[in-house]
Amino acid sequence: MNSDANFCLLNSNNTSCLNCFYGPKCQFTTAYYGITSLQILFCSIESVSKSLVLSIFVVGSVCNLFSIVTFCQPNTREMGSGIYRLWISIVGQIGLVIVVSHLLLADNKKIGCVLLEYLRKAVHAAYDSLTACTTLERTMVIYQGITFNKIGSRRIAKLVIPILIVYHFSTILYEPFIREMKKSSNRSWCILDLHTHSLLNYESVRNMLHFTIPYVINFVSPIIWILTLTKQKVTLYQNATVWANFKNVLHTYKHTIISCYILVLFNTPRFIFTFSLTCIKFQWQNTAYITAYFLSLVPLMGNLFIFVIPSPKYRPVFLGLLQNLMKYGYRNDYDRA
Repeated sequence: MNSDANFCLLNSNNTSCLNCFYGPKCQFTTAYYGITSLQILFCSIESVSKSLVLSIFVVGSVCNLFSIVTFCQPNTREMGSGIYRLWISIVGQIGLVIVVSHLLLADNKKIGCVLLEYLRKAVHAAYDSLTACTTLERTMVIYQGITFNKIGSRRIAKLVIPILIVYHFSTILYEPFIREMKKSSNRSWCILDLHTHSLLNYESVRNMLHFTIPYVINFVSPIIWILTLTKQKVTLYQNATVWANFKNVLHTYKHTIISCYILVLFNTPRFIFTFSLTCIKFQWQNTAYITAYFLSLVPLMGNLFIFVIPSPKYRPVFLGLLQNLMKYGYRNDYDRA
């Protein structure tokens, strides 16, 4: 481990730190059900390869671009879910840019501490909330059936999306004003100074609710769909067994269920460690927590594989775009020849 990382180790000699806080300036903690600074990444790994970061950024950006273009097509936005998915892809790309910028501009402490930390938290929370919106709309479609109002769902989506984005940015508007840079051992540390008990409680509750509510919605809703639809089919098709109806429901709605549980899969480690590691005492816990957090960031660049590829409705649109792109490339090659 390099010398800079040594400054991040759990410091038992720093008796001035409160319980569950660590670092040379007591700047790290997970007691608020979230990470206070992305600087914790540099304390968990020895170095960040810029070439690897850029490669991930390029691949993720290409995938998000295809996802955005797919949901820009009119036939993919007939319902509110298409509009949600379009903005999920846009917000996901913005989040990817923010995280990569933070990693590459690690030496620019002021921008990273004041601006990028604020944007990271707001955008990540907005992304989680928007994924929950698509799941809730699917629940409404299942319960209302043919009476579901597609035009009304589009109107609701266009109203909910800006409200959610403004909400998440406004709920942490105080953060840039309570962050400061402090030096220790020739390094600058980004400190989040939650100086009042009420602000500390607010930060804890906000972090917990903004993450757990979308997680629970994405986890529980598919179970409700399966049970509800299986019960309906048992009533309609009494000659078929319950197991046959159950399998039919899974086959019909597998793309939507897969989308939800991909999100759940990447967020489950963070969900577990958020509540089990509120007080980090060992270095392996620190590494495990930040690894779980970065797994929860993977969906930001995986929207193409979460919402487009599994869907029988959106996948043909995406494949059509690919075919048009290849035809355009062949045409250009032919004209140059």
